[in-house]
Amino acid sequence: MSKEGSAVPRIRFSATAGEVAMLAARDLSSGLAAMLGTEVESSPDASLSPTEIRIHLGNPAAAPASPIALEGDSFDVSRAAESIVIRAGTERGLIHAASNLLEKLGAQFPPGVAPLYPHIDSGHLAALEPWRVTPAFKRRAFISDIMTWDYTIPDRLELHLRHDREFIPWMARRGINTFSYIRHAHDMRLKIDEVAPLLREHGIGVEYGGHVLQLLLPRDLFADHPEYFPAGDDGVRAARGNLCVSNPDAVALVRAGALAYVRDHPENELLHIWGADVRRGAWCRCGQCRELPPQIQYMQIVNAIAAELAADSNAPPIAYLAYHDTIEADPGLKPRDNVWFEWAPRERCYSHAIDDPACEINPRYLESLKRYIDIFNGRGHVFEYYADAILFGGLGFATPAVIASDLRAYLRLGLKSISCLTFGAYSVMAYPVNLEAFVRGSVNPAFEPEATLLDTACGRHPRCASEMTAAYRAVERASKLCLDYADVMSPLMPSDKAARKRGELQEAALTFNEAIAAADQIASSADTRLADAEKELWRYSSDVLAGLSDYLGALQQTGVHRQIWGAAAITRVTEAIAHIRAIDPEIKGTWGAYDLEWIREMWIRALQRGLDGDGKPAEELF
Repeated sequence: MSKEGSAVPRIRFSATAGEVAMLAARDLSSGLAAMLGTEVESSPDASLSPTEIRIHLGNPAAAPASPIALEGDSFDVSRAAESIVIRAGTERGLIHAASNLLEKLGAQFPPGVAPLYPHIDSGHLAALEPWRVTPAFKRRAFISDIMTWDYTIPDRLELHLRHDREFIPWMARRGINTFSYIRHAHDMRLKIDEVAPLLREHGIGVEYGGHVLQLLLPRDLFADHPEYFPAGDDGVRAARGNLCVSNPDAVALVRAGALAYVRDHPENELLHIWGADVRRGAWCRCGQCRELPPQIQYMQIVNAIAAELAADSNAPPIAYLAYHDTIEADPGLKPRDNVWFEWAPRERCYSHAIDDPACEINPRYLESLKRYIDIFNGRGHVFEYYADAILFGGLGFATPAVIASDLRAYLRLGLKSISCLTFGAYSVMAYPVNLEAFVRGSVNPAFEPEATLLDTACGRHPRCASEMTAAYRAVERASKLCLDYADVMSPLMPSDKAARKRGELQEAALTFNEAIAAADQIASSADTRLADAEKELWRYSSDVLAGLSDYLGALQQTGVHRQIWGAAAITRVTEAIAHIRAIDPEIKGTWGAYDLEWIREMWIRALQRGLDGDGKPAEELF
């Protein structure tokens, strides 16, 4: 009996359940125990299906529930006699269903902190009404660069793994069903083996690949076979870039390497074979290739791999990345049926929704997406950047309204696959509202952005909710002023826009100061470790934006004034890193502790080049 005198609920799961369903039952049992203040038993039941969990509320045997058809990760919560019946289309759907049930009882699962389980009495369980959830997007994914694990340095790897042990259960509870690794040319790993058991037991699918064409055509072949490699406009071949798609031996090598990925990693659910991570120049300009635009060169490689996979019913589909010089859909593209486009609009505007006609940037991107949908007969994934610490310069931002409008627009276009790039613990610290908006919207795009911001602030800071809500709202206002020119740290733009942007960045810097002032109102008795970290992040954001505003002013000058003003602006940006260095590594993670340091040097050098009159961006970030 519970403290209120009612029967203590008992959890039953299938005797044939896999590890995912058993974890869902344990999660539900521990959550209810925390809320009821008493132990909640969990045990197997031979009468239940593997995708079913029951909460018995009384002693009489529960009546059998009527059969129900559920697709994918959909789940249904109903009543049968004196029990609550939870059924899902998959075992991992049970994890999301269990957390959703606990949420209806008042639990919270905010990003970056432990779940919150308020005390309730058992009557709250008995009062639950039936409901059903069918996620709007079938594939709901987070994506990360393998390099951010710093896997060659044990203590750094362990720091990231501590974050993973918290983040992966959060992902599963919030309905994320896929995790994708991005490999770069210098990576020695395709995945993080230490994370694999945690993903498996939470039912989260995995995807491998990334910018791997340079790996599939080994660079050490250049000395003996320069003809395999791309030529520049001058006809000279180089070991960088992708390959000569007109050379059948080069294509065969790439195809064989990609097929080895599939053979050696049967758990891979989507094969990502992308070109070099450059804006231009990675494709071949030899006499045979120069008439082929980058999109067609790339499609020839993807189709060559897809043709070999087509006969294998167990093989994953292959992704064609629409990104940088392939973002526009060439009308000559003819993808095979097992090829899906992966649309990655990194240079879009995040101050406006993707379908906002008032935006001066996004209409072009939306049209490119529509053309890809037509060419691929609707087979497409959207790769979004709502938590991209590099794109956003490591600054803290919140854009829940943009995310809500974006996901609704993608769904209206018929797309059912969405992913979001993350940078480990740093993304959780800097973009918690965006992560929460993404997980809510990938299940139900009708979510309320303002409520999402409020819930995130309250969940992460329950003892100082009002102050941090005001701070998060200020961050949201600042975000809208900054995110309309792609990489925040590359403020190179036409002079008319630069004049306007200079004022907007200065206003954004002042708005971040409002966030800091709001957080400064927190009572000294509260535990402010996380809030203090976010304040340092916002101080960094304010100083960087003020420096970038000054930098734009310097670019309008000539001669000695340009250099003096510019040097002062760059110094302001450079010195802002002290605020990030002051944050606990457990909160800022490996990216904030280590990767930001070397990436920052690249940003500073680029700002100096712009000041010197060379506005051309670096061709490769990695």
